[in-house]
Amino acid sequence: MKGIWKAIAYFVLYFGLTMILQVLLSIVFCAIGAANGLHDETLIMEFANNNILGMTVISGILTVLILYFVFKLRKKQVKKEWKLNHFKVNNVVLASLITFSFSFLFALCTYNVSMENSLMILKSVGFYNEVIPLFGTIMMVVNLLVIAPISEEIALRGIVYSSVEKTTNAVTAIIVSSILFGLMHLMAGGIVLAVGAALMAFVFGYIFYKFKSLWVCIIAHAVANLPDFILYNKPDISGGIFWGLVIFFVCVFIMGVCAIQKTTQRDNV
Repeated sequence: MKGIWKAIAYFVLYFGLTMILQVLLSIVFCAIGAANGLHDETLIMEFANNNILGMTVISGILTVLILYFVFKLRKKQVKKEWKLNHFKVNNVVLASLITFSFSFLFALCTYNVSMENSLMILKSVGFYNEVIPLFGTIMMVVNLLVIAPISEEIALRGIVYSSVEKTTNAVTAIIVSSILFGLMHLMAGGIVLAVGAALMAFVFGYIFYKFKSLWVCIIAHAVANLPDFILYNKPDISGGIFWGLVIFFVCVFIMGVCAIQKTTQRDNV
């Protein structure tokens, strides 16, 4: 149980840091709005909300840096603690295959579900694109494909999972890290996103257990975010197309898991 409580403490540190940084950045952007001549409280808050993407990017970077320095101050070997181990390209391909297929399946199943935080991010993207063409789109790409995968995988797999596994086992580590990953997404998209994130985290945990490298999880996590771009403009997916895609990605997922099982069994022989 000691490892579980330690993992929860690290999660609280990570999540708390993220929230505190978001609040502080919100105050900063409100001050910037006021300094630029916005005196109405509603307009100031709207200006801050328009910059929520920028806040997310900055807080993500700062959170990773703070976690790194916390471990360095505790004289921990960060590379070893977070399992930033070498990996094979083939492992990355297989891991990315199952995360992409699972993520696409979730996106299909929640296609018409509106998530408030996603709408705010999209509004922020539009705001930045008006200021500088494509700037908002580039920031969203960087956040979803680089910053979010790195920060979330370091916190949930590199720290939480590893802390639990040391004193219990891999199954418990996967369950604990997945539940916490789901809870972390509760405010962003409600119960639907929280459940989807928890299920997705089971896949990340499985990959981490099989390949023993956080780099594989980070890359696979980035690939798992790709359906957000593919389905960005809400193309018409209904009837036969919907069920065809569901069957296709279910098959891809199952074949990917089978391939991972065979690959890891062969490597362990």
